[in-house]
This record gives sequence, structure tokens and C-alpha cells, in this order.
Amino acid sequence: MYGLGGSVFGLEDLAIYATLVGSQISIAVISVLLGNQLAKGSNPLIFVAYTNAFGGLVLSPFAFFLEKNKRTKLNFSLLGRLIVLSLGGVCAFQTLLLMGLKETSPSFFSAMPNLSPAIIFVMAWAFGMEKVDIKSANSQFKIVGTVLCVGGAMAMSFLHGPALSQLWPSSDPHSENIIPNFLHEGNSDQTVTGCIYLLTAVTIMSSAMIIQAETLKRFPAPLSMSALTALLGSFETAALIMFLDKGVAASSWSLDWTGVVTVMSGGIIGNAMLATLLLWCVQKRGPVFVSTFNPISTVCSAILSSFILGETLHLGSAIGVMLIIGGLYLVLWGKRKDIIISEKTFSDEEEQLNTSQKTTTDIKKPLLC
Repeated sequence: MYGLGGSVFGLEDLAIYATLVGSQISIAVISVLLGNQLAKGSNPLIFVAYTNAFGGLVLSPFAFFLEKNKRTKLNFSLLGRLIVLSLGGVCAFQTLLLMGLKETSPSFFSAMPNLSPAIIFVMAWAFGMEKVDIKSANSQFKIVGTVLCVGGAMAMSFLHGPALSQLWPSSDPHSENIIPNFLHEGNSDQTVTGCIYLLTAVTIMSSAMIIQAETLKRFPAPLSMSALTALLGSFETAALIMFLDKGVAASSWSLDWTGVVTVMSGGIIGNAMLATLLLWCVQKRGPVFVSTFNPISTVCSAILSSFILGETLHLGSAIGVMLIIGGLYLVLWGKRKDIIISEKTFSDEEEQLNTSQKTTTDIKKPLLC
């Protein structure tokens, strides 16, 4: 079976691609459900606390029994990393993300994380986790692809333009005035406050993915890591709620039946299954590769929001989708080529080592007369 660039495409590759695509579709569905709840006036912190507690409890027994031989002993250094991950990657990231969702919309909410490939790419490059050679075609494809992804995300976010229905022949005299509408129409829904929340959340998430990739080398147990960070993040968020409310207010913690369904979906699918599967993908392919799949949730959120919440699809969104898909393919192609070159280099070095060892052994054998 063959994949990008004519390379061999195995079962593990298929599992990774299927996991990442399915994860992004699930994230889009959950974002629409959460957007509906937050529009009713629900506190974003409550959903962070509930979903992480639920997800952590669901994961714990699986982590305990399935990763007995994988877990390493928790020392102060490793515990400190897990606390930082729970504070940043769970409590702060998810809270800011939901606060941004509350101020904007599911489409905008899912578009902003597409900035993470650029942020992660720079961070990974700076820390030596991602090799970049400007003269190499692979690196050039990754850089251009990342720029296109970011450009597409920004187009979907800020250049909504006229509704797609306005591009068809109409008796409305204003329907022909596309360029002024493209520059101004539809931007009123995206508030400055929501932008700040989402941009801050994406920056924190990018940093957390880098720390996750390094922590997995010391603690190669993704289920246990997901369970621990989810439970720690839930306790930290609950403490923040009580601090802000100056105690325990029963009204702050109450949910209607749709809220309970959202919490269960977010806890089981989002905080248990997806977190673990994405950690596994990070372990197999690295944070840059995983982050390039984020645009899929943007496209799905735009479509679902249009059908379920009645949001209007705009020309800017269509242009953004095309840029994102093109950029995604370029980054994946460049990354896949890097993996093939790395595997070939390792294979050649191993073959040379085996040949060298065989030659040395032959020299040491006594000559027969």
C-alpha cells in the first residue's frame, strides 16, 4: 500500500491517519455542543472541571491495568512536569479556549488552533526537535505548507466576506459589490476579547505539546499521563472556581440534561479517548505532524455550525478551506519525506555496522592450514 509521495504505507500509518482525522471530526462535534451550552450562559470553568474529572476517572482503570510495565517511578522532576502540563495544557488552555468560544463562535473557535503548527514548528526548531534545512525541498514544503495553513485559518477567521448565497445571480443591487463586503462583512461577531483568549490558549497548547513529547520519553505511558493530567487539571480548575466564588455555590455547579450529555461526551470522547490517542500519535510522529491535522476540525465545525446553529458560510471561509487543505498536504508530504529519509539513513547505518562487525569477526578467526 502506498501513501504520500509513493512511499510504503503500512497498517500503523493507516491507524495514525485514521486516528487523527477521526479525532478532529470528534473535536468539531464537541465544539458545537459546547458552543450551544455556553450560549445559554453556562460557566466555562464548570465544563473544564467536570469533563476532566469524568475523563480521568474513565481512563484510570485502563491505565492501571494496561500500563503496569510501562510506567516509570514518579520522581519530583516528573511530577513537576505533570503538574505543569495539567496547569497549562488542561486548566489554562481549556478554560481560555472555552472563554474564547463563548465570546465568538464554533467556527472561529476551531480555526484559531490552526495557528499551532507555526508556533510548534518554530518551538520545535528552536529546541532541536525538528530539523530544518532551508536548501532542502522537504523543509521548504513544510514551511510553505505551514504558512498556507495559517493564512487559511486567518482567512476563515477575519475575512468572512459575503455569504456564499450572495455570489449567485440575484436581483439585490448590493450583491455585485463583492470586494467591499469581503473586507468588512461578518467581522463584528469576532470580538477582541475572544481573540485574545483564543490566541493565548493556542500559545499555551503549543508549549504543552512540546513538553508532552519530551515527557513521554521519560514516562512512556500515554494512558496514565492522560489520566493524571486530567484529574490534576480538574482539581486545579475546581479550586479556581471556589476561589472566584469565595466558597462552594451549588448554583454554579448545576447542569441541565443537555449539559450532562455534553459533559459526558467531552469527558469520554474528548478528555479520555482523544487525549490518549493524540498522545500516542505525538509519540509516534511528533508534535508538528499531529498539529497539521487541526484544520480538519475547522472545516467540520464550519459545516456543522451552518446546519445545526444556523451560521452562514462566507466566501472567506471557502478560500480559507482551500488554503488549509493545500497547506496540510504540503506539510504532510514534507514530513513524510523526512521520515523516509530518516528510516533509510538508520537502515544504511545498521547495515554498515553489521558488515563491520562481520568483517572484524572474520579477521579474528584462525587461518586453517
